[in-house]
Amino acid sequence: MKLLRPVTITDAMLISSTVPENDHPAWSAGTAYVTGNRVILASTHRRYEALAASTGINPSTDPTKWLDLGPTNRWAMFDARVGTASTRAASLQAVLAPGAVDAVALIDTDAESATVTLTVDGVTNYTSKQSFNLGGNAIDNWFSWFFEPIGRKSTLLFLNVPVYANGVVTVTIARDNPADIVSCGSLLLGRQLSLGDTEHGVDIGIIDYSRKEADQFGVISVVERAFAKRMTARVVMPTDAVDDIHRNLAALRATPVLWIGSETFESLTVYGFYKEFSIDLAYPTVSYCSLTIEGLT
Repeated sequence: MKLLRPVTITDAMLISSTVPENDHPAWSAGTAYVTGNRVILASTHRRYEALAASTGINPSTDPTKWLDLGPTNRWAMFDARVGTASTRAASLQAVLAPGAVDAVALIDTDAESATVTLTVDGVTNYTSKQSFNLGGNAIDNWFSWFFEPIGRKSTLLFLNVPVYANGVVTVTIARDNPADIVSCGSLLLGRQLSLGDTEHGVDIGIIDYSRKEADQFGVISVVERAFAKRMTARVVMPTDAVDDIHRNLAALRATPVLWIGSETFESLTVYGFYKEFSIDLAYPTVSYCSLTIEGLT
């Protein structure tokens, strides 16, 4: 079990991005807005819709006059949520100076490939390209070859990035067809923390927030809503690491991190919070940590 503790991306860290930030006109203090007008606020990188006529009222300060619609297209992949996404046709590239990081993760992403490059003082020290397309034995007959859709992962992990305090990370996400849209829910960069070895018997699933209601005649109506991944796992760890792990987990309460139960199974990667954890000091050399993790929506 590993954790990826993401750094918070700031304006200073984002060197460049091919995703435009032109969702709506920029808010101006001297403009008279009427109900329904939409603007973006450069200081917060968020979109707002006017709920009432106003002039000179900053959208981030008065929720009675402005409705927060969420992040701008450029910053949606940095907002610590998976329900929002940055999109662009053909390819999407972000160049960042995040400080000392050793991992990059792409969550809830729709594309064919992703490339991560690290340069230090203009010299390339690391580059890795991975594919979202699934291979293997899913296509095992001619009917499937011609008619089954191509299986595609939505998560990619780059966990061997060398650590440089002044490194510049370039992330490029691409589609094979230039007319297709690239969508990235979350781009995470951060440092890893190993908790130990995940035992067999991990319990995984989802929490579905959709509503299913029946009227007086028994007719079912369904309102589809978001869902969140969940995972319950037990980790084997050295007993002499108990204090360090307990201290680190306590510090991460109410903090979204990427939990990597196994690099082999995408379903064991959950971006969210731990609901609870407990540590069993079972033996002088080996102990166990039980975790219940709920993902973000």
